[in-house]
Formats: sequence, structure tokens, C-alpha cells
Amino acid sequence: MIGVWHANIGEGQIFVNDSFAAILGYETSELNPIPKESWFELCDPADHPLLYQLMENVSVGTNNSFSRNCRLKHRAGQWVDVQINGKITAFNELGNPTQVTGTLFDISSLAKSKFDLNYRYQIEKLVAGVSSDFVKLRFDSLDKTINNTLRKIGEFCEIDRSYLFLLHWDKKKLDNTHEWCAPGITPEIDNLKDLPCSVFPWWMEQLWDSKHIYIYDVSQMPEEASTEQEILEAQDIKSLLVVPIQNKGELIGFMGFDSVTAHKDWYQSDIELLETVGNTIGNALAAKHNHDLLILEKEKAEESNRLKSAFLATMNHELRTPLHHILGFSDLIKGKSISDEQTNLYASKIYDSGRNLLQIVEDVLSLATGNESAIKIRKEVVSGIDLYVQHKSYMNEILTTMNRGKEISLELKPDPEFMTSKFLADKNKINQILINLFKNAVKFTHKGTIEYGISVQNNLLTFYMKDEGLGISTQQRDLIFEFFRQGEDTTTRRFHGIGIGLAICKNLVAIQNGDISLTSRRGQGSTFKITIPVDPVSPNLPKQTEHKFFPIPNYSSSRFLLVDEDPNSAFLITNLLHQTNANILTTGNDLEALAYMGESCFLDVILLNIKASSEESLQLVREMRRRCNKCSIIGLSSHSLLSDKTSAIKAGCVDLISKPIDTFLLFEAINKAILSKKQSFVPELPFKKC
Repeated sequence: MIGVWHANIGEGQIFVNDSFAAILGYETSELNPIPKESWFELCDPADHPLLYQLMENVSVGTNNSFSRNCRLKHRAGQWVDVQINGKITAFNELGNPTQVTGTLFDISSLAKSKFDLNYRYQIEKLVAGVSSDFVKLRFDSLDKTINNTLRKIGEFCEIDRSYLFLLHWDKKKLDNTHEWCAPGITPEIDNLKDLPCSVFPWWMEQLWDSKHIYIYDVSQMPEEASTEQEILEAQDIKSLLVVPIQNKGELIGFMGFDSVTAHKDWYQSDIELLETVGNTIGNALAAKHNHDLLILEKEKAEESNRLKSAFLATMNHELRTPLHHILGFSDLIKGKSISDEQTNLYASKIYDSGRNLLQIVEDVLSLATGNESAIKIRKEVVSGIDLYVQHKSYMNEILTTMNRGKEISLELKPDPEFMTSKFLADKNKINQILINLFKNAVKFTHKGTIEYGISVQNNLLTFYMKDEGLGISTQQRDLIFEFFRQGEDTTTRRFHGIGIGLAICKNLVAIQNGDISLTSRRGQGSTFKITIPVDPVSPNLPKQTEHKFFPIPNYSSSRFLLVDEDPNSAFLITNLLHQTNANILTTGNDLEALAYMGESCFLDVILLNIKASSEESLQLVREMRRRCNKCSIIGLSSHSLLSDKTSAIKAGCVDLISKPIDTFLLFEAINKAILSKKQSFVPELPFKKC
């Protein structure tokens, strides 16, 4: 459509044809003639200076023709982009222009096309820039890059709020993790955490189906989205766009854009570009997650290797002292002519060191593997004065052994009532705690006093160790109770040791339902306080007997079969049983053991070596049990795991005793086995096997 216009310069009027009027939405009669003043009312004020200059040039004859783009107001109120062309068509006798005639072209579609083209270029440039940001991304700046991306998109698209939501690992909840808001728009990120996906059923269904959500008018949302509509309206949102964030086709979250101040149109091409941005963010998030997992696995592997090395060092450290005693006193007994009194003394030392070694092995292994439930509580009657004297002896011995007696003095503060008290407790574990605490105090005290106090009140044993050492900072207090850690946890630690003492203390206290606390300041020493529940001594409690002093039982009327492939172990157990006058058969062969049982078993007790987690050993127990239900099978094992004992008893053993064999426990198990069989045995019919 081409409009034609004719201007009379002298009269200051403009006449237009029907096409001109139609371009602006008028009838011709509504415009003709157009006074010069009204002409300027039709024009965009931004174009007024240009038109004034144009008219002046024409009126004085500077330009004979012209062509300009400008905007004229449509009758409906919008602006119409047009091109105005004109030429002087008449002059007076003086040569001055009197008439100008020209054409009017509607170029709105062309202007829009140019605008769209520029917009497409700009938004594609934006998306390319965002993608480039993520390609060059450092994982430690991922959050900053995502926030910048939301800001860039928000500002370019002239929206009020852009944000990111990420699903939890279980896909049942989600969090608003990132957000950008235009000036004056209220942030919502702090209000949108830990949201159940079930609250947004329609919303999440679209996203799970890899669909975007575009809502021009929130008030016109579908009926099935009423829950989501209520939430959006509560935030005064008028329009929104949400695109899924995926990685390898799996939904991990979504990116959203809210319009609060006005409704907003989104082009389909823009939505596709923003989906590309969403996938770019998804890939970056997944890459960071995988990177973090690799770092974590690397740290776990390094920590596992460190713990393995430290554990081996720990075993070396903890085992050498009792082994030194055992081997040293054995050499004295074996290598020299000594009196019976010395022999008994050395044997007693060997026995005590052996039992100490056994308990260390059991407890350290259980603690280091995290199997605290396998550690036994061995309560006995404890005399307050005996425990105090023993503790005092330990501390003096440690000072002497560590050659620290000149630099460190002991200050002992036992409660007077404690010295006359008696209670039930695991004395060995209490002693182990005391020794580790004192060694720790000596290690970190260069010179000064170590104070020790102990009391028992209301069935609660309390003792403390106060030193004048280096002290511990607040940040290190939890660290020192971890296995194989010290307060100064570096590869160049000044203090020897592998960091197991306090960890053992903490675990041994916890096993006894006690509590350990620390008060310390850097450079001002430390105080460790231990509280452990104890039981009162009942008046009816029978007097305890030491394991190594008990009456030897008489098994002369019982027949035993010992099945053990270890010659030394078999020799030891045979000699233990010989003093009971027992009738003993021995073998290291499983088939020979079954042959001894024969068709009519004559045995009373079978002592059978059970290999750890060995189905072959358990199968032998089942076969023995099938052949005879009269004799008792007692398992002997080099392992002390509770699972091994459970498996052995389930297979048919009456008990499982761990090596090294405790003579008292062995005889106790045999006594119970013989007694239970006598009480429960019912003679079988002749035609049944024994």
C-alpha cells in the first residue's frame, strides 16, 4: 500500500489520499486538510527535529527531494514505521518552492524484521557467550558462573526473576539453589528449600516428560495445575517460563524465569535456546559432581592407605612390650639354672604379659575395625586402694621408662573415701584408659606437674589427668580423639606416636557407657576427665577366684577326642587335660576323627579346631552331630569374631573358645557340656545310632 500526499507550503496544509489515511487507520475526510501543527502531532516527538530541518530545507529550496524514515501515530495508538519521500513540484515567479508532493510507505514489517534479526543475533550471541563461560569453567567458580548466567539472561530478556532448582539425590525433594532478581523484586530463594516434589504434581510431570512450561497468564493456568497456580499467585507472578535441566536424558532440576510487573511473551526459538542453556548448566553440574566424587574417592583411598600403614605401626608398637616380657622371661627360664621360686615368678610374668597381649590384640583389632560390640566387658570386684596403688605404680613406671622423672613431678589426689571403697568394674579397661591418658600427658608436657585424682560416688567412678603441657586449640579437640591422629596432624609432627591412645580411651569409655571430656587452652595445659558407671558390690556376691588359681577338675570318667592339626596346640591342650586324668585320643585328620566315632560313638567330649569362616570345619561339625547326639562338641578357634562363634554353635557346637586357650574357660566349658548332657540325655532305642 502506497500513500500519496500533497503539501501547499504557502497555506501550510497537507492533503492525503485514501491509502495514506488507511495506513494510519483513518478515513480521508478525517484528515484532509492537515494543518502543519496537526502534522507534528502525528509524528513521534523523537522525529520532530528531523522534520523541522526537512521543512526548512525544502522551503528555502536547499533540497529538491528527500527520503526519510520516521514513526507516525496510528489511530489505535501504536506507532507505525513509515518511509516518507518528497519532491518540490511547483515554484513561484521568484523561484521559491510552493508545492511539495510525495509518497508514504508502511515499513512496519520491514522494521520488525530488522528488529527480530538484531534480537536473534543478540540472544544467540548471549547463549554462545554463556556456553563459552561454562567451557572455560573452573569447578570452584561454578556457582558464580551460574549466577552470572541468570543475571545476563534476566537483564537481556527484561524479566524480573531468574532462578535454578536442583533435585535431591533421591529425586523426592528439590532446592532453590541460585537466584537473580531485578531491582525492586523480592528474592524467594531462602523460602524455597527442601520442597517435596509431590507438592507440584502437574509441574513435575511436565518436567519429567522433558517438556518446558510456558504460562503467559498465571491466572489462566489449567485446572490440574491449581496447586502450582496458588503458589505462583502468592508470589505475584504474572507470566513464567521454566525449562528442564537434564544430564544424559535424566532430569536433575529446572531453570525458571518470572515476570512479576507485567505479562511477557516468549518466542519458541528463545525457549529452545534457553533449553540449550539449561542442558549446558546440567552438564557442568554433572561434571562437578563427578569431579567431587573422584576427589572424595581419592581422599578415601589415601586415608585408607594411611590408616593401613598406621594400623600396622600400631600393632608393632602395642605388641612389642608384652612380647619383650614373654620372650625375655622365657629365655631366663630356658637358658639358666634358676630356683623354683624364680621359675614361678618368671612364669607368672609370662602369664600376665600373655594375657595383657591377648586383651590388646582383641581390643585394638575390634576398635580399629569399628566392631565395638565384639569387645567384652569383664567386670570384677575392684578395691579402691588396690586400684589407686596400681595406677600410682603404672605412672611411676612410665616416667622411669620414658626417662622423664626429673622433668615431671606427680601430684596424686585420691578421694579419702575412695581408698576404702569396693565396686564392680572392668579393671583392665580402666587401667588401659589410665595408661594412655598418662602417656599422652607425659608426651606433651616438657616440664612441670601432672595431677591425678580419683573418686567414686553414687556408683560413678571419676578420675582426671591434668597436665601443664602444650594444650590443645578448640579446632583440634575433636581431631585428637580420632584414630591415628594427633593435634599436630602433619607429616612432620614433632611428637612421636601414631595417634591411637586417645582414640582408644574414647572408645573404651564409650563401651562402658561412660564419658570423656577435655578442658584445654593452647599453651596452658589440658585436663582430661573420665566418668564411668560402676556397680555396687552385693553382700551375697561369691568371693572371686583368680583364673590361674582354681581346683583342677577330675575327668577320669570322661572320654575326649582332640582334633587339631597344629602339633604345638595339640601338645598344649593334651597336657592341660592330662592333669585332669582325662582319657584322650588325638588326631589332626578329619576323616580319622570320624573313624574314631565309628558306628557307635563312645566319646563324651570332642574338642575340634574350627578354622575361621571355613565351611569345611562347619560341615565336619554337622557330620559329627549327625553321627552322634550324645557327645558334646566344643570348638577351638584362632579367631575371636562373634560371627564365627554364632556359626559354630548353629552348626552343632555347644561353645566356641578362642585361642590362646584360657584354662579356666576351657574347664568351665567342659564342665557345662558334661553336666548338660547328663541332664538332657535320654537312652536311645537299640536300633538307632548313638
